[in-house]
Amino acid sequence: MTKTVKLLLAAACTFLPIIANAQTENPRGIYKMMTLTGKQGEIKAPFDQYKICTDSLTLMLNVQGRVFSLANTDKTVLNYTGEEPDTNNATATRIYNSNADHFTLKWWSNTPTHLYFPHNDWCTEYYESGKYSNNAKMILDALTSPTVSNPKNAFLGTWRMIGMMDELHNTKQQLKKLRESNTYKTNIGYLIFTPNRIIVYSNNNRGGSIDHYCYWGKKKIMIGYTNEKGDINKAAEHKITWLSKDCFAMELHLDNFRTDYEIWERVTDTTPLFNKIASQCISENHK
Repeated sequence: MTKTVKLLLAAACTFLPIIANAQTENPRGIYKMMTLTGKQGEIKAPFDQYKICTDSLTLMLNVQGRVFSLANTDKTVLNYTGEEPDTNNATATRIYNSNADHFTLKWWSNTPTHLYFPHNDWCTEYYESGKYSNNAKMILDALTSPTVSNPKNAFLGTWRMIGMMDELHNTKQQLKKLRESNTYKTNIGYLIFTPNRIIVYSNNNRGGSIDHYCYWGKKKIMIGYTNEKGDINKAAEHKITWLSKDCFAMELHLDNFRTDYEIWERVTDTTPLFNKIASQCISENHK
């Protein structure tokens, strides 16, 4: 064995413990599911699914076209466990092969008739960071970015729904009642206007949608899909009435030919919406 080869082997042995340790980190950040091993063997991930791993909780984002859900599915913080079974709970979820770039999640499935998940057997999901679908990237960027505003686009930023009005009469008095109501305190919904997308999030459904929008001045917005040319198609037109510079009423035409108004108030602090959602989930975990 030459001296050069001996030196290379010694260097390799020196780095092996570092590489091994690098696979035992707690997953932290945003990871996309890349493969699923279950009833059909190992397959490409059948869902556009993400784990948002923090020190306080784990949230799971699922995106289906323009619709998404953000759920506290795991109800725990995902920390490294190793691949070996838990001596106290043989079917406890396992996290291994884990670092900032990827991790493997192995969980026990007792779903009887699922297309992908086995019944009374293990299901293995492999995740990687830095991978996103186009819609998922826009949704996550909007949810995790600080709130912004821009005088050139009055709608740009984050808005919270504070209630409904039947008619726009005595609006100051109506706004006062809305802010004193339980609906106002529960933060039932948010809108995030980016330069060319609108993200709708509902606390009641723990999810929402992403759509294109355009606006004509400050009094009308069009929300909808786009055709192949990029033009908005199948769009809903909404008349906007500004009640103040940070509050507007969006006109809705209901099926019974009745017109109601959603009242939206600008979120003026810079805290990302994701932080607010996470805080609410943490509070629910401790109830």
